[in-house]
Amino acid sequence: MISRKDAVLLASRTLAVLLTVSALADVSYVPERLHSFLHYFNNESSSAATEYMRHYYLIGLGFLVVRIVGFALMALWLHQCGPEVEELLLPSEPELTGAPH
Repeated sequence: MISRKDAVLLASRTLAVLLTVSALADVSYVPERLHSFLHYFNNESSSAATEYMRHYYLIGLGFLVVRIVGFALMALWLHQCGPEVEELLLPSEPELTGAPH
């Protein structure tokens, strides 16, 4: 029989691996997004379409970086498997105090 602590450790490490893989997959999109942003950033034209694409790729690149950092931090937190993670993944039973509800 697997103990509660081992089950939580296994689950948290599995989730950490999945988040790490997701972060690494998102890293593979950075060169394309950066290249597209720089293409419109260095464009001398100031048409509405160019401005739109410049902002579009800047916002996309920003959220991509935030997602990568967020996934990496969550993976690190889950990999450490502290008491907060244990309580999140497998909450303990509330103690009965005998007081009526």
